[in-house]
Amino acid sequence: MEEISVKITSFLKNLMTIMFSNGILLVSQVFVGILLPRILYVSDFGNYRIFMLYCTYASLLHFGFVDGVLVKYGGVNSSTLKKGELSQLFSFFICLEIIISIIIMTTSLFALNGKYKIIFVAVGIYTVIFNVVTFFQFLSQALMKFGMVARINSALAVLNTFNIGIPLIFLHFYIIKEFTYCDYLVLYLTSYIIILFIYIYSFTVKERIVWFTLKFNKKSIINIFKIGFPITVASQIANVTLNLDNQFVSLFFSTDNFAKYSFSYNLISLTISIVLAISTVLFPYLNRQNRKTLIHNYTQNMAFMLLFIYLTLISYYPIEWIIKFILPEYYDSLGYFRILLPGVAITTSITTIIFNHYKVTGEMNTYLKNGIISLLLSLVLYFVSYEQFHSIYALAFASLIALFIWFFLEDYSFRKRHNIIRFNEYTYIILVTSFFQLVTFIFNNLASFILYLLGYVFLSYLFERQYLNKALVIIRHLVS
Repeated sequence: MEEISVKITSFLKNLMTIMFSNGILLVSQVFVGILLPRILYVSDFGNYRIFMLYCTYASLLHFGFVDGVLVKYGGVNSSTLKKGELSQLFSFFICLEIIISIIIMTTSLFALNGKYKIIFVAVGIYTVIFNVVTFFQFLSQALMKFGMVARINSALAVLNTFNIGIPLIFLHFYIIKEFTYCDYLVLYLTSYIIILFIYIYSFTVKERIVWFTLKFNKKSIINIFKIGFPITVASQIANVTLNLDNQFVSLFFSTDNFAKYSFSYNLISLTISIVLAISTVLFPYLNRQNRKTLIHNYTQNMAFMLLFIYLTLISYYPIEWIIKFILPEYYDSLGYFRILLPGVAITTSITTIIFNHYKVTGEMNTYLKNGIISLLLSLVLYFVSYEQFHSIYALAFASLIALFIWFFLEDYSFRKRHNIIRFNEYTYIILVTSFFQLVTFIFNNLASFILYLLGYVFLSYLFERQYLNKALVIIRHLVS
């Protein structure tokens, strides 16, 4: 019991470290999320969000390499790290990403026109920087260097604040007349370049790794791709599924409409950033568990996640108040935000609990197959919704249904494969999501907040009583 308590304490200590740094990052993202739409024209903000939309596909262009690094080195002690091998892997990877980036930028310059030329050149630059930063981030996770991840998050928070604060001051004192999405893209990309150099410096000084070499171990590189490619493909199918509604809105509606719809996702990302701390810390711990323990704890991990995420939906109420009084031109976004927000619980349950369990048990092909099926069903659902209603609200509701279908396919498949008989989560998700939609639609902010909190407690006790009590016991133990 004492050993379990130590493991839980260690996990929660690392989790709190990451959550604290993500909290700082969240504050900066709130700052950016609220102020950027104020200093950009709606059309410029829409162009920035189009850039961000296509940037979500950048991680496909590492072809599984960084995922392979995470799995191979997950839970490894840094003292046993083969530094020469790691140097070869990094040298090959950065060469690969530079070549891909050059191809994207060259194609954009000659094949595209107008804003899309600018956007995709920026995407090309972002791809190489982001994927190399992700390499270091995943390596830090794998080696359980959560303090380093936390410091990098804090540095990024400072850069985010600088990127929005300086233009705001310049505009206020009429040092510049306007600030465009192109200006912000330059600042945004510069921030990631700085983060990249911080990672390189940190690993070079502390781990004494020489990062650049002309020697490549072909067998080791191929092995990394073999491990990581199915994971990346599965992740990208998930990514496409999550962005389908955004893609439909960007294709079939005006840039201004897309800006307002995408802004609701901007708000959702504020909620998700804290939750992602769990995923950052979780995998190395899961990777150290034996298969039997991992499968045995699946239902508990899922229940804890759902209880936690549905509690975070209360973030809707302060965000609604802020938007109403500070960004009234984006008030329409609140309607989309209200519909989409419960999807956070489903999304994060898939990407943190389900995905990591499939990854550790080596069953990514099954996860991939289920992801392809859910993607095809989602496409049909979005096409039908658009053709029948021609409404952005219809697409928003379709996204909730699509996410639940995806969750059901992945979760049921894992439970069936491992004979885990418990399906309370499905009823719980449907009821809490529906209740949130109902109270936020009918009642004002304060009444809705009180009713949702009461409904959350009641439904959590009704369907997840065992794990709710267990969570409270763990919290009391840690506090005392």
